[in-house]
Amino acid sequence: MMEYDNETIRSLPIYKAAMNDDWDTAEHIFDVHPDKLDARLTYWWETPLHIAIGTNSSHQFVNKLIDRIVDTDVQKLRTKSWLGNTALHYAAKVGNTTDARLLVSKDPGITQITNADGHTALKLAAWYGRADTLWYLLEVTKNEAGENGTSPYTGVSGADLLTLTLTAGFCDVALYLVEKYPNMVTRRDRNGQTALQVLASKPQVFPSGSQLPHFQHLIYSWIPINLEDTSEDPVKKDGYTLRSFISKLILLFSPCTKDIYNLKLKHIQTLKLVERMCSIVLEKECHSLAWDVLGTAVSTAVKNGIYELIKVCVEAYPDIVWYDDEGYYLFIAAIRYRQEKVFKLVYEMTGHKVFAATANPTGDNPLHIAGRLSPLPRLKTVSGAALQMQRELQWFKEVEKLVEPIYRDALNKDRKTPRMVFTEEHKDLLDEGEAWMKDTSSSSTVVGTLVVTMAFAAAFTVPGGNNSNGLPLFLSDGVFLVFMVSDAIALFASTTSVLMFLAILTSRYAEEDFFYALPKRMMIALVSLFLSLAATMIAFSATLSLVLRDEISWIAAPVALLASFPVTLFAMLQFPLLVELVYSTYGPSIFR
Repeated sequence: MMEYDNETIRSLPIYKAAMNDDWDTAEHIFDVHPDKLDARLTYWWETPLHIAIGTNSSHQFVNKLIDRIVDTDVQKLRTKSWLGNTALHYAAKVGNTTDARLLVSKDPGITQITNADGHTALKLAAWYGRADTLWYLLEVTKNEAGENGTSPYTGVSGADLLTLTLTAGFCDVALYLVEKYPNMVTRRDRNGQTALQVLASKPQVFPSGSQLPHFQHLIYSWIPINLEDTSEDPVKKDGYTLRSFISKLILLFSPCTKDIYNLKLKHIQTLKLVERMCSIVLEKECHSLAWDVLGTAVSTAVKNGIYELIKVCVEAYPDIVWYDDEGYYLFIAAIRYRQEKVFKLVYEMTGHKVFAATANPTGDNPLHIAGRLSPLPRLKTVSGAALQMQRELQWFKEVEKLVEPIYRDALNKDRKTPRMVFTEEHKDLLDEGEAWMKDTSSSSTVVGTLVVTMAFAAAFTVPGGNNSNGLPLFLSDGVFLVFMVSDAIALFASTTSVLMFLAILTSRYAEEDFFYALPKRMMIALVSLFLSLAATMIAFSATLSLVLRDEISWIAAPVALLASFPVTLFAMLQFPLLVELVYSTYGPSIFR
């Protein structure tokens, strides 16, 4: 072993030359020691070709080295590292398409060689997400048995290739594979998963998993993408042409929308891929196969909220709504995982939800399940414990409308009704919501009280003072009117905010209060506090203008500008919370 370690030290000049694309230095060494062409330079048995290709930059070195190896013995191109990787495996890992082409041109059979784990270079390109190299290797890797006796496109190897491609997000490559090798769809990979099941765990490749800002969403909706030929209907075709023209203008003047275009293209490819996979499964005319492949995919999709995949699967094979995942049918699973889009989809698609909303082997009926605390990832999609409690109540009340009346007070195996389960499961969340409400109200009450005090005092200490009759000196001035009106608004609004915050502090904090009463009071209080601060700043600006305008005529503009800063800052900090409160309480239902 010591001798081997010493040899790695003596081989450092070749190693560094391969790393730095320095062929001249290496050539002199190879002239003296031709055995070094495929010598093991590292602890992992990597040769000069492995090292140079792995840099993805020493292309000249690779070109010269390959020519020299081919002149000696072309089989040396297949020299493997300790883990059985050839130089082509290294090219696939780093995305070195340039040198991969050179290797394959000299030794076409190298594409079929597997490493110690049974992986071809093609599979590694998918594993490491190297799109360009993957497309190239798909062209040159043949559908025939390699060293391990299997084809890269069949059995577990083929399923692996497809699922790795999907994991990397290459839906266009997956579409190509599915069309050319449809049997991949029904096979399981090394982890025991089908391609459709893997796709069901990737919400980011579906429209529902991509949250775009409003402006970007508008661009997204206007960009037309059609994988098929455009419709022959003249009206549709003209409409498509108009949208295509507008989208081209958008892309021309806003190149950054290219990312949005690619995102929409991926979404369309994904939906087409799901449709094709479902059709391939059903073409087998085997219920057990369809039940297994579509059922596991739907079960996974429910957990991730991918309603698009569920919709395609259910439309292709409606019986799949009865797939049993740990005792939960599709409709009940949507409640269990708090996936409102899936819940809404099943509700709208079929009346079978009436039969699906029955008790399961655990003894819980759907209302018991709705009464349990949401999974933490779903709970955290709503900010603040108070709004989380509100969302939990919304779920409970929605499910309560759907279940049979007998289930509303039914007992589970623990002899508890749904409401008892809800109260027990949400005890900690209720306490957190109460603490959040009280902390917010206490802090805001202090601010509101200060504004009340200032606004009240300002009404009796008007700018400029009073005359001998007790009337304000600036009474006939328009700016003084602005001062008085804004001061009155500040007083009334701040008083309202203080009263509403006090109402929150003295609330009983029952579960039902979080559904409507407490959010409503918080909204009124926050809006009132904002108005009082804005009015106070206006009153202050008007006062300075009245007092200083004779001496400093330009004071009004900068004072107004500076006064707007704290108001804007307050709006930026509190507006998102206010919007969420309004939308959650008065906006369209999450179930629509």
